[in-house]
This record gives sequence, C-alpha cells and structure tokens, in this order.
Amino acid sequence: MKNMEQKNNFESLEMIAENVFQVIPLLKKRLSHISAFQSKHGLPLSHFQVLSLLEERGSMSVSEISEYFDIAKPNITPLVDRLVNAGLVDRVRSTTDRRVVFIVILDEGRERLKTIREMLASNVEEWKRSLTDEEFAQLAESMNNVVTYLKKI
Repeated sequence: MKNMEQKNNFESLEMIAENVFQVIPLLKKRLSHISAFQSKHGLPLSHFQVLSLLEERGSMSVSEISEYFDIAKPNITPLVDRLVNAGLVDRVRSTTDRRVVFIVILDEGRERLKTIREMLASNVEEWKRSLTDEEFAQLAESMNNVVTYLKKI
C-alpha cells in the first residue's frame, strides 16, 4: 500500500511539474485580450493586479505588496506612484505609527477594476461556448482550486 502511495505521489509531482510548463502559455494565449484592456485603460496588467489585491485586503504597505508579488520594493514604488497619480489609490499614514504608510484603493480604482472584470467576464463567456456546461463548471472549480492551493504554498 505504501509503495502505491509513493508511486501516486511521484506521478502527481511529475504531472504538476509538466502542467506548470503548459499552463503558463495557455493562460497567456487565452488571456491575450488583456492587452486590449491595458490599451483601453492605459494601465498594465500589474496595476490591475495591485488594485485587485488592495480591494481584497483593504490596505497594505508597499513592502507587503512587494512581498506578495515577489517584486523588489523599488520596483513597486513607481507602480504605486502611477496608481496614485491616476486617482485609483491613495497613501494613508498609520494612526499608530506615522512612519508606516498604507496604500488603499479609492472608489475610482474599484470602478476601474469593476470595468476590467466585466470585460474579462465577456471573454470568459466566449470560452464557455466551446465547453459543455459540465466542463465549464469544472474549469471554474479548477481555477478556484489552483488559486487556493497556490496561495497556500
């Protein structure tokens, strides 16, 4: 029984490793319409990702955003500056420690994010046409699982 478990674990490891190489180009291809979003809204995907994170978390320091995306803090600061200048986020000093500055999403940022999500939903609607209802439900569940599991590791 133990040998069977080890074999299954090894096969799972190999399958995950192989799928990592396949999923990235497939996602890029299926999400290629994102460049249209970027053009229309004048912001790169990384900006939308930060807006989405801030909407989910409420507020975060630049260091926390940097750590979450595994991007050097000096590279996140100009991104945040652009979001501030666009009126999508703001910097707010901590009430308990004036040295700490939090980044918070503004209503305009939420609205822009909502528009982007609506555009993405429209693209996903196109995907649905090439899948059965059951396959589409499985895709939704699988993507949710991938996000859940990747957040844990």
